[in-house]
Amino acid sequence: MAKVAYSVATDLRPQVVWDALTDFGPRPAELWPDLSASSFQVLERGEGWARVREGTASLGIWSIERYDWTYPVITATVEEANAAQSGGTWRMEVQPGPSGGSVLTVKMDRRAKGLVGHLIHGLFQLTSGRFLAAQTRCMLANIRG
Repeated sequence: MAKVAYSVATDLRPQVVWDALTDFGPRPAELWPDLSASSFQVLERGEGWARVREGTASLGIWSIERYDWTYPVITATVEEANAAQSGGTWRMEVQPGPSGGSVLTVKMDRRAKGLVGHLIHGLFQLTSGRFLAAQTRCMLANIRG
C-alpha cells in the first residue's frame, strides 16, 4: 500500500488552482507533466464529477478514475487500472496560503497492481512524496502557461 501526503505552496490564488484542477477539457494533459494527451479521455461528466481515462503512455500505464469535487476538496477514485487496484484514492485540497497564494495538500492512498505498479508506488513511498510534490510544482507552474 502506498500512503503519501504532501503540500505545495504557490502564489496562485486558490480559485485559479481550483479551476485548473476541475477543468476536464484538454487542459489536464497540458498541465500534468506525466499525463499523456493520447491517454486522456473524458468518459462522462456531470456537475461536480467526471469519469476519465488517463495514463502515461511511455510507461504503458492507464486508469479509469472518478473525480468528485466540492470546494475545496477533489477526490479521484480508481475504478479500473493496470498499475493500481480499484478503490484507491487521491485527495487534493486547495486552501488559501498563510501570506497569499494557496496551498495544495495531496493525500494518496492506493494499492499497487503488477510489476510497474509496484515499482511506481514504491518510488512514491520511498521518496515520501517528494517525487509527487515535484510533479505537482510543475503542474502549478504550467497553469501560468
